Amino acid sequence: MSEREWMQSDRNMADQPIESFTGLSDEERDNLALLVRQCRGWSSQNIEEVVAPMAADGVYHDITLPPAEGHAAIRKFGAGWLEAVPDLSLYMENFCVQGNVVCDLGRMSGTISKEYFGLPNTGKKFDCQFSQVCFVENGKIKYLRGLWNAADMYNQVGWDISGLKR
Repeated sequence: MSEREWMQSDRNMADQPIESFTGLSDEERDNLALLVRQCRGWSSQNIEEVVAPMAADGVYHDITLPPAEGHAAIRKFGAGWLEAVPDLSLYMENFCVQGNVVCDLGRMSGTISKEYFGLPNTGKKFDCQFSQVCFVENGKIKYLRGLWNAADMYNQVGWDISGLKR
């Protein structure tokens, strides 16, 4: 099986209109729209679109870094990512929504073009699996945890994997 034959979708679900997703309640569709909006924000390098669906006191927790709490911290975290990987792209293969919990899975890719949170610019491309889990409260993402195959990314861009040890 080739690297991508197992993918859940042959199109980026973040590119589909929210109205096209069936079998969801109106609230679930609204909650999915929040996650899709921030995925589109990353892929269009628009940090304000990443921040907008988040609650003012929301938490964005990328597994490799301390949690970013609140809009200012999320904006700073996101700006760091987009500065280091200006061509970051999220490809959403599938999602799951149950009430106020929204999850996605897919691939993220880009090129390390500048220093990434203390790790050197390698100029190398990566393409690895990612997933996000969001908890929505009052029409905003209250908590988002981004999970991605950091070891795979580190190997692809030539970083020492021992840097992932806690």
